[in-house]
Amino acid sequence: MRKSLVLTLTAGLVATSLAVPAVAAKKAKPVKTTLYLHGSAPIGEADNFAIVAPGTYMTMDATEPSGAEPKSKQLTNYVGGPNTQCTGNDLFPVWVGDLTGTVTGDMKVTFHTIASGGSVDVQVWPDVASQLCNNDLTGAAAYPEPAGTVRVDLPQGPGNVEAVIEGVKFKAGSKLMLQLTPVVESPFFGRVLYDSTAFVSSIEFGCIPAKGAKSCTP
Repeated sequence: MRKSLVLTLTAGLVATSLAVPAVAAKKAKPVKTTLYLHGSAPIGEADNFAIVAPGTYMTMDATEPSGAEPKSKQLTNYVGGPNTQCTGNDLFPVWVGDLTGTVTGDMKVTFHTIASGGSVDVQVWPDVASQLCNNDLTGAAAYPEPAGTVRVDLPQGPGNVEAVIEGVKFKAGSKLMLQLTPVVESPFFGRVLYDSTAFVSSIEFGCIPAKGAKSCTP
């Protein structure tokens, strides 16, 4: 009986030692990502404006600004006018950058303004690089809901704004669009400033790169 018990215990130990332990798959962690807001012209309306350069947008990428003088674009605010339910609205400040991966967690958008007050909706869309409105020529509802949005008040006079879009989670196949949409309540005047060492405007977030990649940006 005792001999049989010893043999059973020995067999069990041998089997355990030969078993290959299961290795838990490593969960991908978000990589801290910052995209800086750029422009090619001192006056942003030359980069993106419905009359001058329709359908083109300012850029954002991982390169920090190096110029001393800021670029700027008007925060167009109107009580009556073209449809505001648009991504990539040519009348608003819009940036598009290359991004591939899964954005997760909070997104912090920092930008500088000089304004008489007012509010803006800070909105982001993945894989959008053109203007899409809810009253397009086909009559279809082409306006996609933003993947993240937050409304913030603008300081009177010069100031900087930190807008936090909380708890987002979405995949970007190739692009990310950021738009500052003025809130239509009462008229105000303002411009957003960006792309200089003194006026660094950016968007920060965590992003899980695509399989095999170490970063979500080029």
